[in-house]
Amino acid sequence: MKKATNHKQFSVMINDRVADRLDQFSTTMGVSESAAVEIAINYFFDDPKLISGLMKGYREMANLNREISHDFSCCEEDADVHLAQYRRRLRSFE
Repeated sequence: MKKATNHKQFSVMINDRVADRLDQFSTTMGVSESAAVEIAINYFFDDPKLISGLMKGYREMANLNREISHDFSCCEEDADVHLAQYRRRLRSFE
């Protein structure tokens, strides 16, 4: 007896270059684009060197990312104030 397989559907946005490569791979290999994406995802998750490299990179960049976020948080707050003022003005015209 075959075990039932559940499928989940989701959307991703990819640039034209990746879309073209996906189409070419799918056509060449004779598989659907969904199957090709599943192959790529499984390859990614099954490659421990790739995963550990990504984790190492994220850890190394954590402090820099924190500094950048801190440096620009005032800009974000200022932008939020301006957006709120703009939205209030728009509502007054309605």
